[in-house]
Amino acid sequence: LFNSPSLRSFNFSFLLAPRDKIEAMTVIKIIRFFKQGMSPIRSKSRLFLRSPHTFRLAYKHKAGRKDKQKDHPFLNKFKECALNGFGVNYTPSGQYSTYEDGVMTSYQVTMSFQELEPVYNDDYGNGDEFSKDPSIGF
Repeated sequence: LFNSPSLRSFNFSFLLAPRDKIEAMTVIKIIRFFKQGMSPIRSKSRLFLRSPHTFRLAYKHKAGRKDKQKDHPFLNKFKECALNGFGVNYTPSGQYSTYEDGVMTSYQVTMSFQELEPVYNDDYGNGDEFSKDPSIGF
């Protein structure tokens, strides 16, 4: 039944609908950030390729009196991930629609991440860890 540990993959989809020019530029920067971040990096000599950037994902939750964000205790955790798929749907409503300056009224981005390391039993700690960290874990 058991052959080897496997790497988990995760898919996310977000609808981004800017309401003004500043938000539109932010959406465009977000799209470019992920597209560029998943691309291999050329060496200065252009003879070799380096690995693309990796990402640390976390669901955040506002907790405490100081409103500091912490990892959400009731959703899964992630190990370091590679972005191996990124798509943009420029017409998520099914029709072409732009603002006066040409920026789309909405974008739907779909991302596929894969962890770089498998999850092992000891990643959860020993049995006593639950009293200190009552989270779902990986």
